[in-house]
Amino acid sequence: MSHFTRIKTQLKDLHIVKQALEDLGYEVFAGSVRGFQSQQAAADLVIRPGGTYDIGFREENDKIVMIADIWGLTINRDKFLEQVTQRYAYLVVLKEAHALGFEAVEEETQRDGSIRLVMQRWA
Repeated sequence: MSHFTRIKTQLKDLHIVKQALEDLGYEVFAGSVRGFQSQQAAADLVIRPGGTYDIGFREENDKIVMIADIWGLTINRDKFLEQVTQRYAYLVVLKEAHALGFEAVEEETQRDGSIRLVMQRWA
């Protein structure tokens, strides 16, 4: 019986997820997610957040799911996913704004952790 849990996310671009994880300080590699009693699950992206269990992300039907043996994680999965999602959203905003000719001129992280971005575009 597998101990792995699949958590659906709102993330859609695996390349941006990889960049978000790297921005958060994780080393990202392809492979299998480690879990209870050496069980493994396939993933497109894998990180080792500490301890003996991994967290993985896998593309499924145009969505990305997080895969982990949540009972053995040494980090809070909800807080972790919130951080990844915030960084992912930030990177998507920068990518889309850049495609429209905008560039970031000011960035400030607020007390609550939100990010204030000021963008500009020259006509």
